[in-house]
Amino acid sequence: MNLSGGVGRRAAVSAAVCSVVFAATCAASAPPTDHATYVIGSGAFSDDWSEEPLLEVGRVPRSDLVGLWQAILWADGYLPGSGITCSFDAATSRATQTWQTNHGLGVDGIVGAVTFGFAARRLVSVPPWTAYRGERYTLPLLRGRGGVYEVYDAGRFHGLRTNEVTLASCRR
Repeated sequence: MNLSGGVGRRAAVSAAVCSVVFAATCAASAPPTDHATYVIGSGAFSDDWSEEPLLEVGRVPRSDLVGLWQAILWADGYLPGSGITCSFDAATSRATQTWQTNHGLGVDGIVGAVTFGFAARRLVSVPPWTAYRGERYTLPLLRGRGGVYEVYDAGRFHGLRTNEVTLASCRR
């Protein structure tokens, strides 16, 4: 995808991608109150995801955080949209290994601070969004109140959980 267009075009693309990736429509909701179990960011985008739980096959429960990582792999062209299941499975691990190889990282198929940190370097502000600027698609996110990362899901803003699956697209 050519991302050289203006902010308006990127925002429009972001909204369209949001619908495709998370099968969502837009509406606001109150921010979550228990921040310990949400994907959180503050300050520079580049360090937003460095403290998230380790993601690896057989060692992590299904969660919105896994869905976020899978959406990043999708935005970069390493995983099809149907691969966003919120389950860190063998296909996600293989796609992660390829992603790590292509970005000059240690290749282990595990998403930890280094892999998340490298991905976070692609976070940009496209008001009102915080977006992951992927190699193929822009993934729209919001860094909402309290720094909680949110996506549009099932008709409302939805905080991304690190410890459970709440995304409608992963509950099908």
